Amino acid sequence: MAVKVKPVQPTEIKDKKIAREVIEQIRKPIPKAVEAKLKKEDDLILKFF
Repeated sequence: MAVKVKPVQPTEIKDKKIAREVIEQIRKPIPKAVEAKLKKEDDLILKFF
């Protein structure tokens, strides 16, 4: 049986200001406090396994 796949169009961001803000947030480094919290949560998760 052949399965038909519809082509998906990429999402277009028409407002360049929004695009720049998104890129800026992606490139922003993770704060030390957040890293410490994530590490603590990872350690708790590993204790359960």
